[in-house]
Amino acid sequence: MRILIDGTTLCDAEGRAGAGVEHYTWALVRQLLRSGDGKHEFLVYVPPMFNEIRVKELTEGCEHVRILRSYGPRVSFISRHVLLPLRFALWRPDVTFFPAGQAPLFFRGNSVVTIHDLAIYDHPEWFPEGQDFASRVVVPKSIDRATRVIAVSQATADRLQKRFPHTKGKTVVVYEGVRPPTELLDQLDAGNVRFPFDQDYVLHLGTIEPRKNLAHALEAFSLFLEGHPELVGSVRFIVAGKRGWKTKAIEAELLRVNHAWKDVEPNGVVQFLGPVTEEEKWQLMARASVLLFPSLDEGFGLPVLEAMSVGTPVITSSRGSLPEIGGDAAIYVDPDDVEQMSLSIAQCLLVPEGTKQMQMDGYRRAATFTWERAAEETLKVLKEAAYQK
Repeated sequence: MRILIDGTTLCDAEGRAGAGVEHYTWALVRQLLRSGDGKHEFLVYVPPMFNEIRVKELTEGCEHVRILRSYGPRVSFISRHVLLPLRFALWRPDVTFFPAGQAPLFFRGNSVVTIHDLAIYDHPEWFPEGQDFASRVVVPKSIDRATRVIAVSQATADRLQKRFPHTKGKTVVVYEGVRPPTELLDQLDAGNVRFPFDQDYVLHLGTIEPRKNLAHALEAFSLFLEGHPELVGSVRFIVAGKRGWKTKAIEAELLRVNHAWKDVEPNGVVQFLGPVTEEEKWQLMARASVLLFPSLDEGFGLPVLEAMSVGTPVITSSRGSLPEIGGDAAIYVDPDDVEQMSLSIAQCLLVPEGTKQMQMDGYRRAATFTWERAAEETLKVLKEAAYQK
């Protein structure tokens, strides 16, 4: 079987590993290339910024893999929606896989698309402007023409079928995976200059944007400190992730909280780190006292599993897919209930022995979400799509 993969999202715009869809594409495609047992030919289209070092990382040890490089600008309408499908057609694949959920408008052929999230349809105010063409035209047409659709959670599948009823018979749930870097975690540097691990800290990890509900998380942390002022010098809230969009209210709340405690902690009780590397992410995750991830909605919610995989307790939202992913191994809060969030922080920081069972449950829960399983199930969907007339 000849499988063509649209690897446009194998990296971010700067060629780096990226997060979210980029992380999913990289992890899944890398495993897919190793799961065919030599029986399948893979053609992987990569963007211009995807350098040879990353190509080697992706394909090392794999057989029957051909890399297709972009000839033109990544964001050009003509190159993406007209020329690219023509180029794909020349290779005559049995099936084409679109991990980011968007196929070129003029693409024809058997295909599988992955749908990660549909929150933009219910809450467009959470997202940056200028996405109407993708959300109203490209994504619906990609879903409509797809032979099979992969949803990354049952919650996403249910929402997909409610908005696009015709997908009911062709949608398959394939969960993402998690793979903690054990060698890196065994060599954690306690003397790290950028992240001095001399204090307990609550961690929030993710792009800074309205949906992540960071303003309420900051308010909850400040409320926790009000109840336990003796901890102001020994507990911090660390915010890690790139600045996204519509961040004004979040930044104002961060400044307000630090200002409220500046007389006691002049360096700030909240520390904003900005973007972190993959290695730094795992260092922060493994040493955190608790991950606070009270998102208003998630199609999957990978940070929850990542924290569980390294034994870090998790406080997360009771909405979207998060209860489905976290199972019985997390503390769930109403993302609008700041007081409940504050009490949950206190539970994790002040009664650490009470989190031991949650940590063990988290390890077991995360171990069931592997990229090997995700690749095996995705390959099965690709086979079904390839041979459907």
